[in-house]
Amino acid sequence: MRLYTSELVKKYKARTVVDHVSIDVNQGEIVGLLGPNGAGKTTAFNVISGFYNPQEGDILFKGHSVKGFPPHRICRAGMARTFQNIRLWKSQTVFDNVLIAKHCRTHTNFLSATFRLNRKEEAEQRRNVEELLETVGLLDVKDELATSLPYGKQRRLEIAR
Repeated sequence: MRLYTSELVKKYKARTVVDHVSIDVNQGEIVGLLGPNGAGKTTAFNVISGFYNPQEGDILFKGHSVKGFPPHRICRAGMARTFQNIRLWKSQTVFDNVLIAKHCRTHTNFLSATFRLNRKEEAEQRRNVEELLETVGLLDVKDELATSLPYGKQRRLEIAR
């Protein structure tokens, strides 16, 4: 099990927006959250990814509670989210968009990055970016600018990123 939420509740004053939501997502699964406008889907994602704290329930990721963790700590643990609006670096290539997003997974410091003492890690990240682009079907357009892609491919790039 990679992600499990248990009875999440998020309220704004007297209004309950997320009402005892439990989700179980295993590694490699792709799941969706469906509902009409105003049903609390985005709020549920914001709670799970650390942008909001739930009033009740728990969020387990890789077997550990991440309830109350800020988004950057949850991201560092390996969970990230995309947004409804696409947030790509438009002046960068498809490849560079994913590579730049991997900065939170590096183990180098300023000095080693400045003098490129991290070549082994950099090569591994580049291999990983190519694997991600292949997974989402964008390896053939890796050198194109993000803005040149049609919307559907930009969305896939956002997911890889």
